Amino acid sequence: MEKILNQVLDLPQMINSKLPMNTFNSWANDSEGNIASWVGKFYTVSALVVLIGSLMAVLSPLWSGGMGEGLDIVSSIVTMVVWVYAAFPIAQMIRSTGDGLSESKSGIVNFVFKDLAVANIKLLGRVTALVALFGALAMTLSWLTTLNVSTDYATDWLANVDYAYALPMAAVSEVTNGLIGLEFIGNILANDWTNWDPTMAAGASYSWDGLMAVAWEYVGVVVILAKLYVVLAFYHFFYGLISSFVAWVQNPYLPFKSK
Repeated sequence: MEKILNQVLDLPQMINSKLPMNTFNSWANDSEGNIASWVGKFYTVSALVVLIGSLMAVLSPLWSGGMGEGLDIVSSIVTMVVWVYAAFPIAQMIRSTGDGLSESKSGIVNFVFKDLAVANIKLLGRVTALVALFGALAMTLSWLTTLNVSTDYATDWLANVDYAYALPMAAVSEVTNGLIGLEFIGNILANDWTNWDPTMAAGASYSWDGLMAVAWEYVGVVVILAKLYVVLAFYHFFYGLISSFVAWVQNPYLPFKSK
């Protein structure tokens, strides 16, 4: 009777072992050790999705009837050329981020709170800077010609990673406001610096105002990169501070010398 009962209890395991191409159990068992690889694959797939979605959005006037007439058609074609070109290096940035994460050897905690967070901060800053650069090139073309080359590009998907960008500046604001009592510094860093946008509305072709607007577009690219490295510096600072504190809690000691 006991033998029959054991056979009945082992029946699911026996059937599972005989299923063809059944590697799902090993995937699940090794998932924690392969989390970096899985995250890397996620970014690789995301790069393809972003590329296809961007191309569909840029080329949509071809089938939606939004090409216009006369010079508007030329403007639409030039806009498509600029942003179709931009879509590929933007997608490659996402792919490269995934490739870097998949090679991480960090433990789960360091991977999530350091590698992944830093990678997302860099990705957001660099993609934003690249979009701004192509927007500046589009505005340059508009200034040099009578065409209306659009500077818009679909970046709604960046909202999925902008938390990593906002977190360090929010921490700086809390520290300066709450612990140090220097509210004006916190407001400058968290509000004025973070929200600073030097760009201007496009001016008329071959006009001084238009030229200044184009110049400030390129300045805006530099500002975005400056914000990126400031955010990275603050994140590394706070992460190091918290890591040192946690390490001290696990093995507390006082730095006193004994005679």
